[in-house]
Amino acid sequence: SAQDMSLQDRCIHYGFPDLFAAYMAVYRIVQTPQYVAISLEKIHDTRVIYTDGRPHINQAIRQYLGDSRAKWEGDELVVVTTNLTDKTSIGGNGNGLRHSDKMVITERFKRVADDILQYQFTVDDPVTYARPFTMSMPLTPLDGGVLLPYDCHEGNYALPHALSAERTED
Repeated sequence: SAQDMSLQDRCIHYGFPDLFAAYMAVYRIVQTPQYVAISLEKIHDTRVIYTDGRPHINQAIRQYLGDSRAKWEGDELVVVTTNLTDKTSIGGNGNGLRHSDKMVITERFKRVADDILQYQFTVDDPVTYARPFTMSMPLTPLDGGVLLPYDCHEGNYALPHALSAERTED
């Protein structure tokens, strides 16, 4: 069924954080006094990260991008994301590391040079992993870069063809 296909194959979601992309790993980061928004070029995902002190949403509500809240620790933005589903993956273009719905991701963004934002995330999922792990990488601006449209559904026949092939085999 369609549920057997990955979220990537179904043009729904590529995983979070999606840092291991071979292409289209372009982000737009916008900051206001109340939130930070991070848009990903692929599949039009935009995370809204509240910085105004509001609490996390009810734990019964699960979302592909989770529920992110942030605070400033000096010149470093610290983001804690909870309320993730167990249906996504960590990076890998939607086919990366699996996790449970108990996973919490803590991200840190810090400008370390005029044109470098150091990005670090720590995954804490005691159901899936023996201990938390951390990854870090620099984010650099793309000269004249703009987010391009990502037309995943238009002309995408992978899902109906895969399903029709399965029905034929049945």
